[in-house]
Amino acid sequence: MKQSRGNKREQLLEVAKKLFLKFGTKRVTIEEICKESNVSKVTFYKYFENKIAIIKAIRDDMMEMGFAKFDEISSQDIQFVEKIKLMSKWRIEFLSTIQGEFLDDILVMEDFKKEFMIRFIDNLKQAQVNGEIRKEISPELIWLVTEKMREVTIEGEWKNIFEDYASYQDQIRTIFFFGMLTDENR
Repeated sequence: MKQSRGNKREQLLEVAKKLFLKFGTKRVTIEEICKESNVSKVTFYKYFENKIAIIKAIRDDMMEMGFAKFDEISSQDIQFVEKIKLMSKWRIEFLSTIQGEFLDDILVMEDFKKEFMIRFIDNLKQAQVNGEIRKEISPELIWLVTEKMREVTIEGEWKNIFEDYASYQDQIRTIFFFGMLTDENR
């Protein structure tokens, strides 16, 4: 049975994602993606201009899923603290499936950042309106600090301190959103 055009594209995406997760984007070639997908390079180029295009398509799919989850959690009628915990838990679970070089490659791609920034700042402003976070702290400053933490993540120095990404993210979330004080002193 002949595969439809959409199925071949999906097959290429699935195989490329599997290979990128295992080896990182730099070590995987278009030829390897085609071979594992059982499609020709001509077929590959019908769907993707180059390897960067397929990487972006995979990243965009992942980011769309992430934005959908972010919006789902943001819209819940729960306290901001609980939203942060749910978002952090989901992010840790999601990113724990993306290891090594592929995670590093995804983190440095900038073109989704503006949309995320807008959603993040809007979420903080709504939390201020709801009286859940302090109004005297600028949401834009919180974004700036978050971006600096992302740079630390990209640089990878955290790997010298933590054995896994989940532990690192859990402590970043705790110190950034909940402070260093014990519950009794908050």
